[in-house]
Amino acid sequence: MKIISWNCNGAFRRKFDALLPFNADIWVIQECESPEFLEKHGILLPVNDFLWHGTRDFKGLGIFTFHDIKAEIAPFFNPDYRYILPAYISSSSHERFLLNGVWASVVPENHDWDYIGQMCHFAAENRNDFNENSLTLGDFNINMQWNNAFKKEHNYERFLEIMSALKQESLYHKLYNCPQGKEKIPTSYYRRNLERPFHIDYIFGGENVFTHLKKFKIHGKEWLTYSDHLPLELEI
Repeated sequence: MKIISWNCNGAFRRKFDALLPFNADIWVIQECESPEFLEKHGILLPVNDFLWHGTRDFKGLGIFTFHDIKAEIAPFFNPDYRYILPAYISSSSHERFLLNGVWASVVPENHDWDYIGQMCHFAAENRNDFNENSLTLGDFNINMQWNNAFKKEHNYERFLEIMSALKQESLYHKLYNCPQGKEKIPTSYYRRNLERPFHIDYIFGGENVFTHLKKFKIHGKEWLTYSDHLPLELEI
């Protein structure tokens, strides 16, 4: 099973074809247009399922599944999170598992939930739904450099504590034996400026994700043609 996570920087209708050569089973797309918006613009992708969460139809969070992969929104989905989209993924050849798509953004109604704050609440509230097969991935808009910009009870350090207690680890940091905050490979360049690289996109997984891992890759600067973020590719 191959999974792509990418913040496309909007206008996905003009960029989706760049992902087709991956022949992936799942796309998790941040700043993605809604199904209705894409259809209105004549974009009809050969998907099995297209789940979407957003408040503006031209920019939200989408989960696309292809081939024999199916997705259904988890019963604990809460639209108040901007934006976290939990889905159960299933197929004829894979055990059903939880995939949490993430695009951590501002929550106007509750600024304690802004960015990583909502991820702390989400992970703690739904701790019983995480297991060794779970994946949580996307644009988290945070790293240890910005940790002190948030209250201690829901900053990035607190999120990592919660995920560690749930036995969920960042693939990049585990595979590269890299401490948080010491990343050498960026996932984003602010406004596509090569002098402002940041590592703010992540894939967190349970123990079985690492056991069955075939490939993990952060793609390169050639993707700046499309977006200020680079795709993350996972194969299990």
